[in-house]
Parts: sequence; C-alpha cells; structure tokens
Amino acid sequence: MTGIVARRETVQQVLLLVLLLLITGLTAGLLAGLLGIGGGLVIVPALSFLLRARGVEVEIAVPVAVATSLGTMLLTSASAVWFHARRDAVHWPTVARLAPAMAVGAGLGAVFAAALPGQLLAKVFALLAALIGIRMLLSLNPSRPPISPYPRGWWLAGPAIGGVSALMGIGGGSFNVPYLVRNGFAPVQAVAIASACGWPIALGGVVGFLIAGWNQHLLDLSLGYLFWPGVVVVGMAGAVSAPAGVALAHRLPAAGLRRIFGLLLLLIAVRMFW
Repeated sequence: MTGIVARRETVQQVLLLVLLLLITGLTAGLLAGLLGIGGGLVIVPALSFLLRARGVEVEIAVPVAVATSLGTMLLTSASAVWFHARRDAVHWPTVARLAPAMAVGAGLGAVFAAALPGQLLAKVFALLAALIGIRMLLSLNPSRPPISPYPRGWWLAGPAIGGVSALMGIGGGSFNVPYLVRNGFAPVQAVAIASACGWPIALGGVVGFLIAGWNQHLLDLSLGYLFWPGVVVVGMAGAVSAPAGVALAHRLPAAGLRRIFGLLLLLIAVRMFW
C-alpha cells in the first residue's frame, strides 16, 4: 500500500509540473508575441522557482533555467516569426545582418553565464530585469526618428544584445526593439525583426550552454544545462500562444500592458535578487 501511495504522489507531482510548465509557456509565448519581449523574462523566474521547489540547488537551478529558456525559444521564436512574416512585417536584410553577430554574442554569453555562480547569475538577471521593467513602466520608449531604417552599429550592437540576452535567457526583444526603433524602424516592424533575431540568439545560447555543460550530469532528463521537459513543454505551449500575441500586437495599443508588465518585472526582479 505504501508503494502504491508513493507512486500516486509521484504521478501527481509529475502532472503538476507539466501543468505549471504549460501555464508558463502559454504566458511567455503570448507576451513575447504581444510586446516583443523575451519570453525568458517569464520563463527563467518560473523555472528557477519550480526547480528549487523540487530540491535543486540554486547553483544549478538558475543556469539550467536560463539555458532551458533559450531552448524553448527555438520553438516559440520560429512560431512568432512565421506569423510576422505572413504579415510582411519582417525586414529580412536587417535580420541577415544582425543574426550572425547576435548568435556569436549569445554563444559567448552562455558560456560566461554557465561559469557564474548561480546566486550571482540570479542577481544579474534581477538587475537587468529591473532596468527593463522601469523602462516599460515609465514608457521610456524612443520615438521614431526621421532617418531611414538601417541597423547602424550592428557590428557592436549585435554581439552585445546577443550576449546580454543569453545571460538572461531571453530572445533579445527587450533590447532589440528600442535599438531598431532608434534606427528608424516602425515599432511593429521592430518587433517582427526582433522576433526573427530571437531564433539565432536562442541557437547561439543553446550551443554555448551545451558546450559549457558537456559531460556534466546536472539533472535527470537533462543534457548539460538543458532540462528537456521544460524545453519541450514550455516551448510547444509558447509556440501555440505566440501567434495569438502577434495577432493582438497588430490590433491593440500595448502601452498599458507594457506598464503592467513593467511593474510585474520589478516584483520578479526583487524576488530573484533575494
């Protein structure tokens, strides 16, 4: 009887984990498509909390959450880009110029993130998330300047955005969109380009974390720093909900939602910092 009860509790725990991963993915995908932000701003804190609740040490939980978040974006970014492209919102020459630079920066950023102590990485995430949250809360978004759209300084901005994004486990939209708007792109087009650049950032970050975690068995059902249940469940859920966010982005003024999410980010940042 004891064995049956233990088995039933284990199944319940697994089902609860899958449910929470589904909710995380659906929320992250919707926000990524709607606001052009990296879904990792939701995924990393959520996965860190779930892994810590399962008894995983913080030194492992945080980098695994960051790496897994990047892995999910290989699915969510592809989905969001498909729907942006159907609306002819993606400027592919700009993507072709930025993507390689961002992928290289993301790979280096991932290796650096894996080398940081988990608690320090959590604090880095918290500080950067707080800065993003303040900018969103105060609507500190640059207006479109009267210049022709072109990714000026891409050779510096690309690796920098990719590296910081990999540190946080995000697709880079929080940094990419303001950069593109400052360089003359319309906000909706900037969101579309940022979504397209999220895939090479995710790929570069995943490769970096795979290299950093090679031959390390950190968790069951993981390959190095990538927790596969999180990659698959969160990624698939995000891929399903991201198109809905994209559709809303083309219909709704997102200023109010950005302020609400900015406040939420500040609360998340405080929790992650401590």
